[in-house]
Parts: sequence; C-alpha cells; structure tokens
Amino acid sequence: MGRLDNRVALVTGSARGLGEGIARAFAGEGATVVCADVTDTTPVASSLPSAKAIQLDVTDPAQVDAAVADVVRDFGSLDILANNAGVSQPIGTFLETTDETIDRVLSVNVKGVIHCSRAAARVMIDAGTGGRIVNTASQVGKAAWPNWGIYSASKAAVLAITQAMALELAPHRITVNAVCPGTMLTDMTRNGFGESAAKEGADVNVLLESHIKTIPLGRLGTAEDMGLMCAWIASDESRFTTGAAFNLTGGENVAF
Repeated sequence: MGRLDNRVALVTGSARGLGEGIARAFAGEGATVVCADVTDTTPVASSLPSAKAIQLDVTDPAQVDAAVADVVRDFGSLDILANNAGVSQPIGTFLETTDETIDRVLSVNVKGVIHCSRAAARVMIDAGTGGRIVNTASQVGKAAWPNWGIYSASKAAVLAITQAMALELAPHRITVNAVCPGTMLTDMTRNGFGESAAKEGADVNVLLESHIKTIPLGRLGTAEDMGLMCAWIASDESRFTTGAAFNLTGGENVAF
C-alpha cells in the first residue's frame, strides 16, 4: 500500500530535475501522475507505472483551466497539485535585469502558481474531498542572494501566496504548503554557477565544490530529496500541516 494510492496528482515542470523527482515519488507512493511541462514529459511519464504526459504553459490561464478539466475528465478527480514549474534569471543585479526577464520570471514563478492553484482548488472544492497543493519556493525566497534579486522576489511571493491560500482553503480541507530547496543537483544550479564562474574567470567545478563545503550536510540536494519531502506533504501524514515553508537545504542558509 502506498501513501498516495487512489489519488491523482498534477506535477508542473516535471520534464526533468526536481519536478521529475516529485513525479517519481508520487508514482512510487501509488498516485496516478499527470506530468506537465512546456517541454515533452513523455520520457518521464512513460517510465512511471500510471502516468500521462501533457504539454502545459502555466502562464496561460485558459490553457491551465483546460488542462485541469482534462485531468478530471480522464481520471475522475484531482487530489494533489505540485506547482514546480519555474525559471531562473541571468545572474546580475536588479539594476542590470531587463524588463523582459522580470516579466518572464514573475509570470512563470508567481502567476503560474496562482493560475494552477486557482484551477485545481476550484475542482477540489467542488469535489468536497479536500486536497493538497505543494508549491516549490526556494531558500532565496526567505533570505535573498545578491545577483538573484528578481528570482528571490518571485520565490518570496510564492511563500506569501502559499500562506494566503492555506488560510482561504482550510475550510475546504485543502492544505497548501511550500518547499524551499537549497542548492540542488539540477541543470538550473549548474547553469547559475556556470554564469558566476564566467563572470569571475573561475572554473565552474571549483566554484561548485567550494560552495558544497559551506553546506552543513556536505552535499547538494537531489531530485529524490525533493520527491520524498513532497510525497510526505501530499500524504495523510501531513494532514494537520498547512501554510508551512519547509527548508530542503542540508542546513544551508537556514532561515525561518
């Protein structure tokens, strides 16, 4: 018996990285998983026991509404939403950041969470059986890093909307929580450190290894770590937890 047996989960941004880790953990706990991304999620979905791949741009509210309606039509319910779709920013100060970058980061990271949560919450409320919403935030949403200001702002907004949604949806037995990953073993991390290394004239591997030494648990986080935490939040074991923002950082940059 899995902790998520007989539940249907939609995981955005699940073509790779942390989203793939979430999808795999949900499927491993017995959920039927809908893998959604702007890029092809078929390789991930086809490797899971009960999953479907869809293409989804979370910045398009009409597309989100249609996707959620399709999930309910195909599987009968939507019990879990993992808002993981997100984009980073080019490394640079807020003074250097273009309007196009600001609009893109806020549109995906903030408005995307709102679009998906709004659509999912409506069907969860109509079903009357409760539900789980899990939002991917970041440690830099709690304590900003220089040269990551717009991304930090977007993730701080995710934390704020998580709390607001938790309060508003509690009467419907829908819990809303956030996970704040630290430095994770993902393409986004590799690209970010690559940009920093190029600016500093340093070797990216040396820069990354130096950073790992500052993490108290001595390693980068993984997609599996992310999946394990999200599966717990999505399960009945977390039924009295809502409005929380869980650190997944190995002790890095500890903030409340």
